[in-house]
Amino acid sequence: MTRGSTLTPARPLFVGALAAEAMKLWTLRSHRVLAAVALLMIIGTGALLSLSLQSRTSDPRFAGQTITAEPMQFVDSVLWAQIVVAVIAVLAVTGEYTSGQAKLSLLALPTRSPWLAAKAIVLAALGFLIGAIGAACALGLPLLMPGSEVVYTPELGDTVGLALRSGAYLAAIAVLATGLAAALRHVAGALTAVLGLLVVAPLLLSSIPGIREAADYTPTYAGRRLISELPSAAQLDPWVGFGVLALWAIGVLLTAGVLLHARDA
Repeated sequence: MTRGSTLTPARPLFVGALAAEAMKLWTLRSHRVLAAVALLMIIGTGALLSLSLQSRTSDPRFAGQTITAEPMQFVDSVLWAQIVVAVIAVLAVTGEYTSGQAKLSLLALPTRSPWLAAKAIVLAALGFLIGAIGAACALGLPLLMPGSEVVYTPELGDTVGLALRSGAYLAAIAVLATGLAAALRHVAGALTAVLGLLVVAPLLLSSIPGIREAADYTPTYAGRRLISELPSAAQLDPWVGFGVLALWAIGVLLTAGVLLHARDA
């Protein structure tokens, strides 16, 4: 056998895995609907905030006051959209085990790791697009409201950066949820674990005297430093906070990869 007739190398195989995962994700209507819900949640909340700020300019209670708006106000809803993104990731992974599709996927990719990596990349890309597009639209809405007396003067570079950071945040959340779902395999268990880690754990830790700073190292509280100015006991630097979130996501995904190799499909 000549060198030119060797088997297909790993890279094209992985590209095929990415294409297959993208097709599986987008062909299910439920995934498309949830993605639209997450996107509209970010944009809609920005629109409501714009209308609320504009209404204050004609409210006697705010007479004589300068109504101002800051860009970060318009991306707060990204922290709620993360729940929808996490649900999409959980359903995309556990749905394969429920339907038996996982066995066929792993049969096509017997080394297993490419399947999990491809699914994580595709879901991360979806999370990034939802965050970046939604934040960009929400940040631009106040500029499209003619006659508004609200002081809102964002710089283009800051606006683009905030939109990209919103996308990065949701991408990391998608990878984290993918890892948890792949490790647990059961939709109810995975949803409970994801929501518990993203929502319940930070609130619980922050309410316990003496260990409140520990809450700032949970995925949500650490990662939100990148896109929010909400109070933080530990006061992590924005990129340090995102690094903590990334470590959570990578650690969980690697754990899921180890379990994937150790267990039957």
